Amino acid sequence: MRRIPLQLGLAMAGVTFLSLIVAVSVALAADPAPKPVAGISNVMNAVNHTEHGLFGMIKGFCDKGGGDASLWKLMRHRAQIVAESGNTLMAQSPPRGADDEAGTKKWKQHCADFRDAGKKLSKALALKKADKASAAIKLVEAQCEACHKDHKSN
Repeated sequence: MRRIPLQLGLAMAGVTFLSLIVAVSVALAADPAPKPVAGISNVMNAVNHTEHGLFGMIKGFCDKGGGDASLWKLMRHRAQIVAESGNTLMAQSPPRGADDEAGTKKWKQHCADFRDAGKKLSKALALKKADKASAAIKLVEAQCEACHKDHKSN
């Protein structure tokens, strides 16, 4: 059995490793970002519906003064998903008001503001104080209204 000189073996290993890196890089570059599954109306109904959406359930919970510790925790989880929906919406194009760079920038800012309001709601729920959560709910609602004014179809 012939032995391969150490330098040649290392060179072959290096070439193999670099080939693998190139192949993975090409594969990743060829895979476009996934297209959103849920549209804006899906997100709005599942997350923000005033009665049955996550936000509506949180609001109803706080309007009743809260509940036991496990429910506060569940509402906090729901608020985190409300916040995450701001990121989900950011990948979408609104029905109106984002036909140019300035409009798109405004849409993305509304989505970021909504996300941040959801994060504040989550933090308020962590305190288990219905009054603080209710104040954060008003902030989320204000963000919704501001965005709808600029981007919701009539």
